[in-house]
Amino acid sequence: MNSSPVAQKTGGTEQSRKKFRADIQGLRAIAVLSVVIYHARHSLLPGGFVGVDVFFVISGFLIGGILMNELDRGEYSLAGFYRRRIRRLFPALYLMLAAVLVCGVLMLPPESLKELGHTAVSTVFFVSNFDFDRLSDYFSGDSQLKPLLHTWSLAVEEQFYVLFPLFLALLWRHWRKQYRLIIFAVAVMSLILSIWAVGRHPSAAFFLAPSRVFELLIGTLVARTSLPSHVSQIQRDLLSIAGLALLALSIVAFNDLTPFPGLAALVPCSGTAMIILAGADRPSLAGRIIGASAVAIFFGDISYSLYLWHWPFLVFGRYFFVAPLTLLQASILILASVCLAGLSWLFVERPFLAWRGRPSAVFAFGASSMLVGCAVAGALALSNGLPSRFAPEALRLFASANDYNHRRAECHNPDNREIPYEKNCLYGDPSAAPAAAVWGDSHGVELVMALGERLARSGRSIMQITASSCPPALDYESPHRPLCVTHNRHVFERITQDERIGTVVLTADFIGNTVTDWPALSAGFARVVEGLKKAGKTVVIVAQIPVQPFDPPIGLGLSRVHGRPIDDYGVSYQDFTHQVRRTTEFLDQLAHRTDSLIFKPDSILCDQNVCHSYAESLGSLYFNADHIGFVGARLLVNSFPMDELTRPAVVRLSSHPNSP
Repeated sequence: MNSSPVAQKTGGTEQSRKKFRADIQGLRAIAVLSVVIYHARHSLLPGGFVGVDVFFVISGFLIGGILMNELDRGEYSLAGFYRRRIRRLFPALYLMLAAVLVCGVLMLPPESLKELGHTAVSTVFFVSNFDFDRLSDYFSGDSQLKPLLHTWSLAVEEQFYVLFPLFLALLWRHWRKQYRLIIFAVAVMSLILSIWAVGRHPSAAFFLAPSRVFELLIGTLVARTSLPSHVSQIQRDLLSIAGLALLALSIVAFNDLTPFPGLAALVPCSGTAMIILAGADRPSLAGRIIGASAVAIFFGDISYSLYLWHWPFLVFGRYFFVAPLTLLQASILILASVCLAGLSWLFVERPFLAWRGRPSAVFAFGASSMLVGCAVAGALALSNGLPSRFAPEALRLFASANDYNHRRAECHNPDNREIPYEKNCLYGDPSAAPAAAVWGDSHGVELVMALGERLARSGRSIMQITASSCPPALDYESPHRPLCVTHNRHVFERITQDERIGTVVLTADFIGNTVTDWPALSAGFARVVEGLKKAGKTVVIVAQIPVQPFDPPIGLGLSRVHGRPIDDYGVSYQDFTHQVRRTTEFLDQLAHRTDSLIFKPDSILCDQNVCHSYAESLGSLYFNADHIGFVGARLLVNSFPMDELTRPAVVRLSSHPNSP
């Protein structure tokens, strides 16, 4: 993050004449360490991602305050502002970017390197948040393997600062007396948008600037707010401690399932604002606590460089080990990133902040950095990821990342759109009415394609009813898909009344959903099975497909490149059975009680040691860590109880608009 104070520059700016704020250095240290620890091991600080929001508030406070002071003194200069941004951001950023591109050429598979080229270009122009919003679905690869993912927050901040200085200048010129009210109104509008977007478009709410603007504006408002003179030191201390408590609460109590930003972002943002406000005129108790040590000052100083470097270290560590990082591995990588961040601050950040070159030289440096960065990154993107670096066998394994159902855009319900029941896709004989349906989350998407391929041989077809992160469980509220409850109610009503459908195949990622609300999930799933049986349907429950700890196409391909064995590449059977123990007991009892069939993929994919992601005669069985590929689905279908899907259709159609 780039909220390190402009005061750290040498020279006579307004900020440099102000008293050093140890509390802000402490806040920076808390923010960057929270993010770093969260990225290294989520379970240690499940809400550590709010460190980014702390940075946003600090940035709005410092930079907004500087701009408003310049406007008051008549010293405002847009060119001067952007010169400071170039000197502050570009040197460390482009050093990191160069290192990431070099490591990418040495380590990344072709598709990953091609994507890195694209995201590096967008990083150069501070628009990478749009890329990562677009790449947030499960077909775009594991976010833990994207070396520039962390630059989304830099993009949000710089997009804000493209318009914010002009916005302030306009306010000072035309509505000087009302500027606080107008800034507050814009912040409220951004918050309302954020609350709405979290429920409708959670990825866009997280990555895009409009739903984050209020966080920066909170800091700006604090820059022009002071406590009344009658407020005592005890009251200041209590305010600061309350702010620190809010910040601590968000760091330890929030997690990946917390709808964010939205209202939840007000907790860390308000806490940060309270600490800054309490220490505006003299040190507060919380400020002394968080900014008293040399360690806090050190991490506050290197916060920008550490934010830049820690994530690439972790990502390339995962590529090197071809596995999730152990705590020891992550700790060593973080320690290395701290050392490099310290060197970056000492030999890159500080010299450039002290640079007093001509304005034209600063802009020439910025423009040339962008030009070279764009050229190199663009060449990598256009080179198709330099596939010639790898042998054909490794390339075939990498290519299995594309072994998925390519009708997903047409046939699979995404996060924010509902396919009408009558427009659900059919697979198999295009002239046959569906005799069966696959109803589930994304774990059913490749399975229905493989089932349709088999059913076509006997003149049958099957319907696909799948929705992202939405297991077939009545009234189960998926934190990842706000429309899930409505979707499942609608499907249940229609499918129980559809006389064409004799068999319903139910699929779900129980591992991915049991971390939320198992009682609601299990109860809702049982109601679906019982309701389908009551409606006269045959029910086939597909038990949990093993989830792999690392992306198989990448892991298998890189393991082959490094000469490592791949026959037993996959999650251990012991770990898998531990993950699904509760689910297995529940499904076995439910199937027995309702006289339903249960199909267990692990009986095909697993032996007593490992759940395989690779078969020598087939290649990779998965297209990513969470989803079986079409090759793997075909393997499962070879053992599937197909007789249950072949009862004669009630109606035959000459065609179906959504048949292949």
